[in-house]
Amino acid sequence: MIREYDDSDAEEGSALVAEHSPWFSTAAGTRHRLASVPPRAQRKIWVVEEAGRIVGWGEAEFDWATEVDDAGGVWVIVHPDHRRRGLGSALFERGVEHLTSHGARELRSWADSESGPFLERRGFVSGRVERLSALDPRVVDTARLDEPPDGVRVVPLAELLDRLPDVHALYAEAAADMPADNPETNVPFGEWLDETIGNPDLDRELSIVVLVGDVPAALSWVHVDRPHGLAEHDLTGTARAYRRRGLARLAKLAVVRRCAAVGISRLMTENDSENTGMLAINDELGFRPQAVMTEWVKRRA
Repeated sequence: MIREYDDSDAEEGSALVAEHSPWFSTAAGTRHRLASVPPRAQRKIWVVEEAGRIVGWGEAEFDWATEVDDAGGVWVIVHPDHRRRGLGSALFERGVEHLTSHGARELRSWADSESGPFLERRGFVSGRVERLSALDPRVVDTARLDEPPDGVRVVPLAELLDRLPDVHALYAEAAADMPADNPETNVPFGEWLDETIGNPDLDRELSIVVLVGDVPAALSWVHVDRPHGLAEHDLTGTARAYRRRGLARLAKLAVVRRCAAVGISRLMTENDSENTGMLAINDELGFRPQAVMTEWVKRRA
C-alpha cells in the first residue's frame, strides 16, 4: 500500500534510507526537514507499507533554496527484498505528478549506475556527478591543528551562537559558490535559522568555524548520529576574501579531530566532480570513494 507519510513513519523510514542508500538519515532530521522547509518547497513524502513495515520511501520538493521557482527533485528507495515489483515506479510517478501539478518544468533525481536506466527510460538525461567518500576520523593525524597560522582561531559553532548573522553571511557565500546548475542563493537569514541551525542533526560542538582576527572566514559543519558513530558533512567552504589560504582544510581537519574524540567511526562527505579543490583536500585527509551518484535532469517544454 502506498500512502502519504505520517509522523509515526519517521523512525522506520529513516532507518530504511540510512541502511539501503548512501545518505545520512535520522528520524529527528526527517521530522525537522518537514517542519522547517518554507511553504514554497511543497515538500511531500510517501511510503510503501506492507505487513506493517515500511519497505519504500519517496520524496518530492521544489528547489526552494535556489532562485529557480519551477525546478524540483524526486527521489525514491525500495527495500532490496521488495524491488522489481513496480513499487519504485509508483512512488516516482507520485512525486513527478505532485511537482508538475504545482508548476514544475524541470525535474531532477539522483541515481547510482544501477538505477540510471530507470531514469533514462523516463526521459531524464545524466548531468552532474557527485563522489561520496568516507574516512575513519580515529586514524587521521591532526597534528597540523596544533600550530594554526598567526591570527587564526578554530572554534566550534557553539561558541558563535551570539553572532549568527555573521555566520550566516559566511555560510550563504560558501553555499552560493558550490558547483550546481541552480546555485543555492535564496536562503534568507530567518529560513536559515529554522532549516539549518535548527536541525537537530547539526552538531554544534563538532561543527567548526575558522576566524581570521574576529571575522568568520571558513567553516566545516557536520550532521551527526552519535549513538551509531556516524557523521556527514553539511557544508565546507570559505568566504571569497579568504580563499587560497588553507582555511577550509584547517576547518575540516578540526572536524575530523573532534569527531574522533567522541568516537565517530565514519565521517562521510560528498562533492561535485567539478569541485577539484575540495576533492583534493578530501584525498589528502584520507577520504576514500564509497559511491558515485549522478544527477539526472528532465526539462519539460
